[in-house]
Amino acid sequence: MAKRRNLVGQKFGRLTVVANTGARTTSGEVIWSCRCDCGRFHFASTGNLNHGSVQSCGCLARELAAARMRAAAKPPRICQVPDCEQTTAKGGYGYCGMHAQRLRRHGDPEYVVPEDVKRRNRRDAQIRRFPTVKPTTYRKLFGRHEHRVIAEQLVGRPLRSDEHVHHRDEDKQNNDPENLLVLQAKEHVALHAKLRRRNKC
Repeated sequence: MAKRRNLVGQKFGRLTVVANTGARTTSGEVIWSCRCDCGRFHFASTGNLNHGSVQSCGCLARELAAARMRAAAKPPRICQVPDCEQTTAKGGYGYCGMHAQRLRRHGDPEYVVPEDVKRRNRRDAQIRRFPTVKPTTYRKLFGRHEHRVIAEQLVGRPLRSDEHVHHRDEDKQNNDPENLLVLQAKEHVALHAKLRRRNKC
């Protein structure tokens, strides 16, 4: 009977044989525990190691497959918007991700949303994220009440301390310029008193 060969300590490709597992294949070959250069362990039979059909835990095959994909891949295309150096990998229609999104949303890849629209959208999104906000809560703009900031833009001057801003529809979060009315403090108080009396009737 031929003496079985001890492969412990030998290296096959990226695999270094560590120990005999004591198991056998259906054909009687020894199954060895091997350590790959990447640090993982892998089991391989004597025939697979000797014939070179198994040379790693699988990392070598993955690296070769990735290399083939990179070699077969087309070179990245540059966004067709002038002065844009981003590739079209995350975009479409020949544009990078940012310009493709602008094209889908606004029909123009070079459209830039005005800053005041961005601020309004951010405030609206914040309010939508917090549905428990009380309807009596005033919106803030850079630490100030938004309705007073808008009212100052309407009248073209800073509001005095004795001037109030009335919401015509009584919605304190509706700061549309057409919904705001600048009143003297006493006029504002009298108006709300009149509205409360009317609502009680």
